[in-house]
Amino acid sequence: MNKTWKKLLALAAPASAALLMFAAAASAHVTVLPKESATGAWETYTMKVPVEKDVNTNKVVLKMPEGVEFQQYEPIPGWTTSVDEAAGTVTWEAEGNGIAAGQFQRFTFVAKNPAEEGEAAWDAFQYYADGSIVEWTGDENADTPHSITTIGAAASDTAADAHGHAAGAAGAAASDDAASANEAAVSDPASAPADEAGEPASDTDSAPEASAVSDPASAAADAPSDAPASESNSVLLYVTLALSIAAIALSGAALLSRKRKS
Repeated sequence: MNKTWKKLLALAAPASAALLMFAAAASAHVTVLPKESATGAWETYTMKVPVEKDVNTNKVVLKMPEGVEFQQYEPIPGWTTSVDEAAGTVTWEAEGNGIAAGQFQRFTFVAKNPAEEGEAAWDAFQYYADGSIVEWTGDENADTPHSITTIGAAASDTAADAHGHAAGAAGAAASDDAASANEAAVSDPASAPADEAGEPASDTDSAPEASAVSDPASAAADAPSDAPASESNSVLLYVTLALSIAAIALSGAALLSRKRKS
């Protein structure tokens, strides 16, 4: 019986190792989140850079997709950030050792999405301390694919952008209706409510306050989330375990069948 189990483990080990290697490789890609965003939005993006070699990553270059306008970046201790507007690239370079093997680093920045719907492909270039470069520029079927964000229509036509302006035709119509209502309310001085001094209230008293996020720099950055990557890794792990168990069971059944026949 011990010999049978040894044979089963010998057969199942290579399959399990291959599946685990596949799961690790699938989760080691350079990714940019979120995967979905709205047209014209000032989005807070987070690029996650894992190290898949035994040497450190000391530099990362990200190229802005067509139509995407880079705006701001979050400073990271130990890293120098430079922006090349002509080339449309942002470079993060380590001042020290960089990202070690088995580690990853997040780089957060704000960019303005294009006005048209489509896909934003993030081409990234990962530099290693040994001089090698991994170009994450391929399609989804490539060994080193680029990350893609789907740019769709805004969730709400009346949602405000980072400058505090109403977006879309419906938002403009709502603004026009509100302006008309305000104008009608004070068109007759006699009907306007008097203030403490007995004078009609001025239009400036009822004017709405300026948006608190009129400046993109004052808008709070979204907390970076790595939930999609975590869910994907969990699914791959469960699939790996299930396939390994299935392989062991099939191998055991085959060996037992041969033993009975002999």
